[in-house]
Amino acid sequence: MVVVGAHFLLRCLDLERFVLYVVKEFEPLIQNPYTIVYFHSAASLQMQPDLGWMKRLEQILGRKHQRNLHAICLHPTFGLKTAIFAMQLFVDDVVWKKVVYVDRLLQLFGYVPREQLSIPDFVFQ
Repeated sequence: MVVVGAHFLLRCLDLERFVLYVVKEFEPLIQNPYTIVYFHSAASLQMQPDLGWMKRLEQILGRKHQRNLHAICLHPTFGLKTAIFAMQLFVDDVVWKKVVYVDRLLQLFGYVPREQLSIPDFVFQ
């Protein structure tokens, strides 16, 4: 599953409906090993949910969604790395150990083959 931070418009988003959408979309994926890829290129830290909402999402998804989670690959900016560091207090250690920072796309392709990813052009810049 690929998530692009620049497409995440928090002020236009009903977060509860978004959680339900994520759960619905995850159901077919979690039956097998899967990886979440997050690109923060061209995204704003002001446009992301607060830490309380992130904790709520983790509670809703629960252990069932963690079982087959292979990795969470993050292509972050420095600002996102700082925000994620603060999230360590709220995120389950089982999930936290699966977080992988990828500074270059070639690193990412070691986790997920390039042909399996839909990557926006601006991420390559």
